[in-house]
Amino acid sequence: MARDLGISPSYLNLVERNQRPLTTQLVLKLAAIYDLDLRELHGDRETERVAELTEIFSDPVFGKMPSASVFADLVNGYPDVVSAFSSLYSAYRRAQTLPTAGGEEESSATSSHDGRYPVEEVRTYFHARNNYIAALDLAAEAFHASLNAADDLFAALRAHLRDTHQVRVTVLPIHAMPDEQRRFDRHNRRLFLSEMLPHSARLFQTAAQVALLNYSEDVERLVAEAVPATPDVAQLLRIALANYFAGALMMPYGRFIEAATSVRYDLDVLAGRFAASVEQVAHRITTLQRSERRGVPFFFLRLDHAGNVLKRIFAGGFPFSRFGGICPRWRVFDTFAAPGETLVQHIGLPDGVRYLTVARTMEGARTRHPFAGRRVALCIGCEVSHASAVVYGDGLDLGNAQGAVPTGVACRVCEVVNCPTRAAPAMTRPLKLDPWRKNTWPFEFA
Repeated sequence: MARDLGISPSYLNLVERNQRPLTTQLVLKLAAIYDLDLRELHGDRETERVAELTEIFSDPVFGKMPSASVFADLVNGYPDVVSAFSSLYSAYRRAQTLPTAGGEEESSATSSHDGRYPVEEVRTYFHARNNYIAALDLAAEAFHASLNAADDLFAALRAHLRDTHQVRVTVLPIHAMPDEQRRFDRHNRRLFLSEMLPHSARLFQTAAQVALLNYSEDVERLVAEAVPATPDVAQLLRIALANYFAGALMMPYGRFIEAATSVRYDLDVLAGRFAASVEQVAHRITTLQRSERRGVPFFFLRLDHAGNVLKRIFAGGFPFSRFGGICPRWRVFDTFAAPGETLVQHIGLPDGVRYLTVARTMEGARTRHPFAGRRVALCIGCEVSHASAVVYGDGLDLGNAQGAVPTGVACRVCEVVNCPTRAAPAMTRPLKLDPWRKNTWPFEFA
């Protein structure tokens, strides 16, 4: 390794022991020779792990909070132990919320909850790969090129399913599919889609079915390599991989990143250009992590009006809370009072990192009366250092750190002082309590 990098073994040893800095020249050599993502060397993942440990130890069950330097030493020196401890705490949280019949402990031999939540495990799978699955992304791009679809990808996919798999695609009325969006009849070789789906959703569901038929071996190989903890995790991962392929097929990497760069990630323009929904586009821009041509690293969040996190993608390094809520100062919550509007915000975390965030509501699939469609809020964001490449940063004074709205990750690990929207005290700071005084903010730190 020292020979490859053009340095002495003794100097390399000092670098490994944090006794010599990584120079710019050495960083570039490392990235070129070993095909590394420079963000790996920047320490983004270590920072996320430290934030995760801080959040875990803020639980009162642990008592005194260790220092940040202790967490950093654990993350850098014992990453496997940190990962195992995180899994253990997840299981503990799950156990706390699962009442058992008769007050007896649930047997681990019969429980399907013997580790992390299945959804969390699938999220971790994608997070570990920077939300980019090379095998499926490349396959989707090549398949799209082979279709010669011109401006009607849906028709091309229907023709492919008919000619290659003898599968006919049929759109059925609501009375025939009252509760389903897609159903595949293996015996009769029919793919049924609900008439309530808009065109972008019909296209996406058809593309996902193509993934399960054309690329089942690739999907199964990826599932097997992930070594899922339970059958539920395997099934969820299988669905997520098929959906990943569908998005990559609708918006093939090369064409999409060229368009995204040229229109500066304007979600509405990209949705119109690729016959996709805004949510599909928002999800796709988080996957632009191909080593030879990367896009802006965005994170993604979807939640409902009650604050439940329905989906989160960690691309962009944003330290989402795994066990707590979301800061109420974030304008993503305001979108429900202004449906359809795009709300842009400049936020700053306690560690000094600032983000440009973009939030708006989306309407779920329509359904029959009296059932109402589900309205959700979407939010994407990136560090302000990338804001010049994003149209939503225009007109904001992003160079002024004082203009960023102080925002936390979760109340119990947030040290923002004098916050009137705080829901819980920070476990990292002692409280200042005075029965003779009442402040505007609910909790004051000593």
